[in-house]
Amino acid sequence: MLALLVMGLTAARADAQTTQTPAPATAAPESSPTEAVGEKYHVELSVGAWFTMPSTALFSDTEVVTSGTTTTTVNGTIIDFKKQLGLNNQMFPDAHLAVRLAPKHKLRGEFIPINYKQSATLAANIITSGQTYLSGQAVQSALRWNEWNVGYEFDALTSARGYLGAVAAVTRLNVVGAMANSAQSGTATVNIVMPGLGATGRYYIRPQVSLTGGLLAFYLPGDATSTHGHSTQIDGYATVNASKYVGVQAGYRTFFMSYVWGSPLNTSSMTIGGPYLGGTVHF
Repeated sequence: MLALLVMGLTAARADAQTTQTPAPATAAPESSPTEAVGEKYHVELSVGAWFTMPSTALFSDTEVVTSGTTTTTVNGTIIDFKKQLGLNNQMFPDAHLAVRLAPKHKLRGEFIPINYKQSATLAANIITSGQTYLSGQAVQSALRWNEWNVGYEFDALTSARGYLGAVAAVTRLNVVGAMANSAQSGTATVNIVMPGLGATGRYYIRPQVSLTGGLLAFYLPGDATSTHGHSTQIDGYATVNASKYVGVQAGYRTFFMSYVWGSPLNTSSMTIGGPYLGGTVHF
């Protein structure tokens, strides 16, 4: 009996050892991800340079002009800043901020000031800001599109390799069209506030390297004679973190915007895409 008991215990111990042999590989396989570098932060600030390549840049402005007791509505020309006024590819700064309030909750903000300036000789008459610029005249023009947005992000799915979240935000769209020659100048400005929704996600392909993508869509409803508009931003970039505090980024961004300002009538439509480079700090 004693011999049988010893044999049984020995067999049980051998079985236990056999069972435990693969345990180290199961508990901590070498291929499992380690902690993402740069993701443990309270504040993430990114700044960079965006190399814009606009494909569409249309603008028109109608003004009500008063002279003495006479009031006249001067309908503006739909101006193609790219084809008619020589607007070309230019570089602009950008800034992005994210503040983590809790593991799944963030406040975020973004500001990208766009200010195209150019000179051209007109091939056709142009009417803007209630003034007429004649064919053959040399003019200087500017098209400014300053759009900032602030929002709240909820990361519904999180893991050691990244997150996937939803965004609710609001944007303030500021568009300015200006033109001048040696005798006159004029400026037209529009400010529109629009609510929006979006999605964002980040995935770490290595502890130091992440891929981030996002989409934000803003919309202000309205009919053909009232103020309305929409704006969409699609963004994707890679980040290489040198440490948990600093990293470098490279990506591609596309903006699309279109609006109608009801009275006096002002319209614009722009599509701008291009790559960007920048840096990020975490603290």
